[in-house]
Amino acid sequence: MNVIDFIAQSPNIDFAIASINGQMQLAYGNAKMKAIYQIEEEQPLPESSQLRKVAALAVKQKQDVAGVVIEENVRDRAYRLMAYCYRTEERGEERCQIALFDISGLCQFYEMQLTNEKRKLIGEMAAGTANSILNPLAVVRGSLQLIETTLKTNLASNHLADRLVAQSVDHYITLANHQVTEINNYVQRWLHLGKPFQLDLRPVWVSVFLESYIPGLQREAIKLGVPLVCEFPSADGQLLIDPHYLREVLDEFVKNSFDATNGTDGAVRLSVHMDEKTATVLIRDSGPGIAADMMKLVKDPFFTTKEDSIGLGLNFCEVVLQKMGGHYELSGDENGTLVRIVLPKMPAE
Repeated sequence: MNVIDFIAQSPNIDFAIASINGQMQLAYGNAKMKAIYQIEEEQPLPESSQLRKVAALAVKQKQDVAGVVIEENVRDRAYRLMAYCYRTEERGEERCQIALFDISGLCQFYEMQLTNEKRKLIGEMAAGTANSILNPLAVVRGSLQLIETTLKTNLASNHLADRLVAQSVDHYITLANHQVTEINNYVQRWLHLGKPFQLDLRPVWVSVFLESYIPGLQREAIKLGVPLVCEFPSADGQLLIDPHYLREVLDEFVKNSFDATNGTDGAVRLSVHMDEKTATVLIRDSGPGIAADMMKLVKDPFFTTKEDSIGLGLNFCEVVLQKMGGHYELSGDENGTLVRIVLPKMPAE
């Protein structure tokens, strides 16, 4: 196969060429062009395609279009293409000669580089400010423990009044300690986004992890008044994970699902599915869903729609899952949001 035949016949190259007539029909297209738009010669470009709009604009304004980046979504696959459209005449008929370069991979690379730069910047910011927060937190925690010990010692009598005061003090001390822990966790997550950290990876049976994790989740659901439906896999398997960090990741997603579902008539559904190579955790809520224009932004550091959040949760989840060899995907509509977490299984011995 020579070079010309390869360009014409191979659907695997990143270069598409086509000739479009005045009726926006494909007069000629190489294999890549047909693969992207799922059309053959003499068939029109899809009405919703960005390329059709570019070609129509070139014809209407009677000028060439060069280097325009367009996005096409065909059968659940997204393409980013750099389009060139040149007007010609053939037998008295005006045509558009099209050249498309598939830059999807290049865009993903630059987006990944940009994300890494953001995380690096966050890490530098965190390193400069973390001690200014963590050191006072340690003092506050130590002071709370000292106050708790002192008060319990002084109120260690059997008098009803003292017991009531001790219970009240214990409640507020516990609440304060919880808030200190929350602040500490946020700062640690902030550090993890830009500072290298190691997970304690070890083989864990999925059934063992679920047995330890689900009861606490059920208690939280009852406390919030949100129905929780859990579906367990019919087969077991081992994952190479850090159980502590996987709990944090799941807690982050489930907390968002609880918040979205609270106040509705729906429920949060958590299910685990196993196949030969992976374990998949699905978390679906019954909330309002995520708007399409926000779906691309949810992984960005500091992006949030909540007043009481700093927008680092999903970024933290992505970093942790990557260290476990996994990833997560978000999808949804007006009926709710679906989180899909995929982790690799360990090979069976």
